[in-house]
Amino acid sequence: MSNEQNFDDFLKKTNKNRRTKWIVAGLIVVFFIALVFISADWVLGALVHTRKEVTVPDLTKKSVTQALGLLASSNLALKQAGVEFAKEVAPGSVLRQLPSAGSTVREGRVIRVWISQGDEMVFVPNTVGTDLRSAQLAVRQAGLLVDKVDNAYSLTYEKGLIVAQTPKADSMVQKGDKVSLVLSNGAPPASVILVPNFKSKKLSEATLWASAQNINLIIKEDAKSVFPSGTVAAQNPAEDSQIAPGANLEVTVSRRQAGEDEKSYHLHYEMPQGKNASRVRVVLEQGDTENEILNETRQPGSKIDLEVPFADRATLRVFVDGILVRERELQ
Repeated sequence: MSNEQNFDDFLKKTNKNRRTKWIVAGLIVVFFIALVFISADWVLGALVHTRKEVTVPDLTKKSVTQALGLLASSNLALKQAGVEFAKEVAPGSVLRQLPSAGSTVREGRVIRVWISQGDEMVFVPNTVGTDLRSAQLAVRQAGLLVDKVDNAYSLTYEKGLIVAQTPKADSMVQKGDKVSLVLSNGAPPASVILVPNFKSKKLSEATLWASAQNINLIIKEDAKSVFPSGTVAAQNPAEDSQIAPGANLEVTVSRRQAGEDEKSYHLHYEMPQGKNASRVRVVLEQGDTENEILNETRQPGSKIDLEVPFADRATLRVFVDGILVRERELQ
């Protein structure tokens, strides 16, 4: 019995010694790892502090290439921290930096910069056909300013509605730019002559009107027009422009030669009901070619009737205020 107990005590002591050895070994390993890290940190710190001190150059309004050159001459590095809109700094140039120009840093320091995207660009909203209050609100919401409001007679828009704007709808301008509006005074008195809208209408209508108003009608022809032959594709002055007797009205008439396989599609579309007028675009796509048949502001409930010639296969699309409302495959 005594021998067995002695053997057990021996095993316990042996296991205890092994554990002690492993603990000691572990502590030694941890000590050496800590020593390596401390030494590395000390060495790196020593290297950093032995580097020369340099002055951070002014990078603002410099291109990225110029900024890199300035920093390289001082043994500094560059990192782009972000991009921002800025009217006063050209796109692609440094808007601001950190550390700031004139700061003293050691060689190898990374200088963070923010790059200018230039002035923010926005689309001009379509205000034609809306009342003045709605137009002013739309302009402000787009980040633009109303410059001035003029008045003019109109055959198309009733009194109190916007008849024209500058810049035109959907053009891209700098945020904060000004938009000029023209407000309708309604139908003109008998002494004032306004040009009607002859686009997509027969040449005979323009001829009769010009004769009755003593206007000189100048006719140009376009053999490549997408409009049916004999219809007006363009006019100058535009609709609602004031004109005096004896002045010139220039119209461009389609003289397209219909091919043997050419067909015609009659588009009838009624504008949706509502308070404001809408911009309507009619586009014909044939193969790789896209032709704009119509791009006008129309009143709610007004009707659009167009004869659209096409050959082979084509796609006709109708957009109202930029939204596709109808698409038809023609064949």
